[in-house]
Amino acid sequence: MVYLKNASFQDTTMVYHQPEKDYHISINDILFVRILTGNPEISALYNNAPTTGFSTSMTSEADQYINGFTVNGEGKIKLPVLGELNVKGLTLQAVEKRIQDMADEYLIDATVIVRLLNFKVTVLGEVMRPGVYSHYNDNMTILEAIGKAGDVTDLGDKRNIMVVRTVPEGRTTFEINLTKKDLLTSPAFFLKPNDVVYVKPSGSKAFQINLPTMSMILSSVTTIIVLLQYFDNQ
Repeated sequence: MVYLKNASFQDTTMVYHQPEKDYHISINDILFVRILTGNPEISALYNNAPTTGFSTSMTSEADQYINGFTVNGEGKIKLPVLGELNVKGLTLQAVEKRIQDMADEYLIDATVIVRLLNFKVTVLGEVMRPGVYSHYNDNMTILEAIGKAGDVTDLGDKRNIMVVRTVPEGRTTFEINLTKKDLLTSPAFFLKPNDVVYVKPSGSKAFQINLPTMSMILSSVTTIIVLLQYFDNQ
């Protein structure tokens, strides 16, 4: 089954207006923040972890919670020396700009780096490698997530995929059809942290799974009929 089969491959000027892809920070997000200067000792005062290199950073989920900055219930992070900063609803670029402005008040030639650490999505159902996948960027498409999971299996239904998303009100779901170009304008085309992508099985899966059992039953019935006919002819 072809992806995006009704999209135009001839008109190269076709533009599909996608929803905004820039991620806006939410409560409980974990941010990687580094403020670097020419003096490592001064830089260390403004950071949670050593600044001698990025090899020391975020090697596990535990490291993320220890060395990252978690957005609290008020939508703020608390930075060493610089203090609290309200980041809820901002993009990573906007947060980086604000921290840069704060750092410039105290430091000369400081460089600020901000990254999102908790961008993980769960891919379940009829894919080759279901599991939880981390993504080291601030945006990820549903096609990338399915690609990480090894693509949809032969028993998966590309026309029937559900995305479960956490929103302030609770949970919401989106139905996705990978075979139609409407996918490109769906609000679920760009995934968000902690989204769950579930690829539902096709209608033929139950038949294929039960086929060996059905074959055995039919074979047994055929054997019984042959035996009955044999004994009737005796």
